Amino acid sequence: MRVLVLDEEFPWPLNTGKRIRSYHLISRLATNHEVRYLAYGDESSEAFHHFASNRLNPIAVRPHVPPKEGPAFYLRLLLNLFSRYPYIVQSHYSRAFADAVRHISHEWRPDVVLCEWTPYAVFARENKSIPVVVAAHNIETRIWERYREAETNPARRWYIGRQIPKVRRFEEKTFGMVQGVTAVSQLEADDIRCISASCRVEVVDNGVDLTYFNSTGGAPAPNSAVFTGSMDWRPNQDAAIYFCNDILPLIQLKISDFTVTFVGRKPPQSIIDLQKLKGVTVTGTVDDVRPFIDKAGVYIVPLRIGGGSRLKILEALAMKRAIVSTTIGAEGLHLCNNEHLLVADSPHAFAEQVVQLLSDRPLCERLGDNGRKAVEQSYGWDALAVRLEKFLLSVGKS
Repeated sequence: MRVLVLDEEFPWPLNTGKRIRSYHLISRLATNHEVRYLAYGDESSEAFHHFASNRLNPIAVRPHVPPKEGPAFYLRLLLNLFSRYPYIVQSHYSRAFADAVRHISHEWRPDVVLCEWTPYAVFARENKSIPVVVAAHNIETRIWERYREAETNPARRWYIGRQIPKVRRFEEKTFGMVQGVTAVSQLEADDIRCISASCRVEVVDNGVDLTYFNSTGGAPAPNSAVFTGSMDWRPNQDAAIYFCNDILPLIQLKISDFTVTFVGRKPPQSIIDLQKLKGVTVTGTVDDVRPFIDKAGVYIVPLRIGGGSRLKILEALAMKRAIVSTTIGAEGLHLCNNEHLLVADSPHAFAEQVVQLLSDRPLCERLGDNGRKAVEQSYGWDALAVRLEKFLLSVGKS
């Protein structure tokens, strides 16, 4: 089978959830099929060379996606009010990328086009003869609705409200047009079918490298917690700020020497400034998150915004960490409260669960052991890649 993958970037190094998922699934697909990976990027980059040396046949289009800062960014946001497309689609569209898709489709004739993010389906609309599958890492409408719920700035809240109908219309049209969609959980698969009743959906869960993420068995640092995630992604920024402002003071009333570490790439100044608070560390980009997870007493997931399912939870469970998460943080995963992790949605409840775990080592060990067994049973990348492969084959032959 010939598979043309469209993506915003070449997912390497593996330092974000989306990169981890895309790379592990597509690299395994490339062992049995011919893959061409079209993305914004530079042919001199480490990511391009890594893909070229691993049978992923990268094709780079000059980077186009503009930065999310400065006067030009706000001008683009303003102009987008007059566009029928949501900003997440308009900002990623370029004529050069569209021309590359058209050229490869005509010359190479792929059996299926796989869009590794819903907005990239806009590039696959022109050629009706090649089946298209969208990898829906999230239901974008749900994320934008949660952005609005969490936003306190009136101007931002108003603008997000203008984006939501555009995102909803784009998802409705896309899911109704393409030949298949992969969802990361049954919950999101059901939502996609509600958006488009005719849509053919396959659940391909998020996964974890069970060999790479494994506990050393050492004793964790006392009275400590860790959060890992890309700090240039707004839901993770909101989670860090929410924890530090609303939950951290409650924990430190009970445990005065409690510390929390936020690990993740590209933290903005608002996240770096959290270190002014007692007990808070922000690492920025690290080469390996495992030592931070391994030495933490508790792994926290205080997410209030998001969609899909969290790879960070699977990684922490694979390393037998005890987890406290919000309902949103744990959604979409086949996990049970009090069996694999603890779930709490109010600041007081979240703080109480963290304090309980830090004072109850047997409970931490029970949750950690149960969590490791759960990911071993359901979330290995090899089995998930086979599920994706079978779905693509069925779509390509239909």
